Amino acid sequence: MTMPPAKIVHNGRIQFGSFCGFPAKLDIRGVRGPFVGVPLPKFITNFRIHSSLMFLFNIGSYVGSVDFYDHKIFGFADVILWNKDNGRKIAYRSFMGPRRRFIPHNMLFGFCASFNKNRYIRISWDHPHDRLSLIFNLKGDSSRPFAQAAFIAHFSDQDMCEISSVVPAPSKRRCSATCISNPQIHGSISLDRTKLSDAVTNADMDGQALISINRTYYNFHAFTEFVAAAGLCGEKKFAFQIFTTQENAVDAENINGNFLIVDGVCTPLPPVRITHPFGVSKKWVIQDFENMVDLTFIPASNVQRNISFLIMRSKLRTIYGTFEGTIKTKDGDSIVLHNFVGLAKNQLLRL
Repeated sequence: MTMPPAKIVHNGRIQFGSFCGFPAKLDIRGVRGPFVGVPLPKFITNFRIHSSLMFLFNIGSYVGSVDFYDHKIFGFADVILWNKDNGRKIAYRSFMGPRRRFIPHNMLFGFCASFNKNRYIRISWDHPHDRLSLIFNLKGDSSRPFAQAAFIAHFSDQDMCEISSVVPAPSKRRCSATCISNPQIHGSISLDRTKLSDAVTNADMDGQALISINRTYYNFHAFTEFVAAAGLCGEKKFAFQIFTTQENAVDAENINGNFLIVDGVCTPLPPVRITHPFGVSKKWVIQDFENMVDLTFIPASNVQRNISFLIMRSKLRTIYGTFEGTIKTKDGDSIVLHNFVGLAKNQLLRL
């Protein structure tokens, strides 16, 4: 791992690699000839760049995911919560109309928000003032409670790790850039009473989170799949994100987006194969060829979103479950996971 480049794309060429820290801007525009053989102007090739932001948190009795998706024509935000004690899920969605940019390029300071009066969601970061925060205020209905949460974290935390990667996607003329960090969050979450559940108030709690911001040149048909988790494993503060190598198979041995973070120390992981031989809703097998990753993911509950708009179609599945197995750090220490909660995501896009 090296220091991040000043620009991901310089003079039309991509700076591939895995980096300690973030580039100032997560901007992959300006690649020379990203779609080989098709002489397209830049404003069209830039339109093929899509972005996403995931904030996965594990705090108190809840594991949740706040996701923003930028599909150029429109965007949407998802908030999904699972109660670790009883497995109950609650999901909220907010659509966002045309906007210049849903997810900012600036990694030093910025925010991503849905301003819908019934679905207010905001993630903001400010390195100069050492602050990262998540706030959501979600109106409920007959089956879903009114939900509120406010989390804060600091970049100066000794266990905070910031890493980034730029990998081919799927050829070296295109790329996928990802920034990952593992904030140690503090805050509260509360749910109002419904016919199905009592009111819940969890205040002044500490927890772990994982933030992943991605920007990618997409094909007309694209498939992405990954698993992620954050939490305490014994006394260790632990987080990881592992992608399938199907989309980023070019030079995956040297460059991929798989990372493990333990107590603020990052371990780049080798390319990993994710399979689910008995279907997505059954056991997933996650293994590499260097004996560093040997995990299974057992789904317990999922939320599926299907979107169709003009020629665009998206199928997104967010799955809550538990991990079993071992994963090794770069020093050879084995982290043994048993009934460790986490998420898997599976998305098929036609653009």
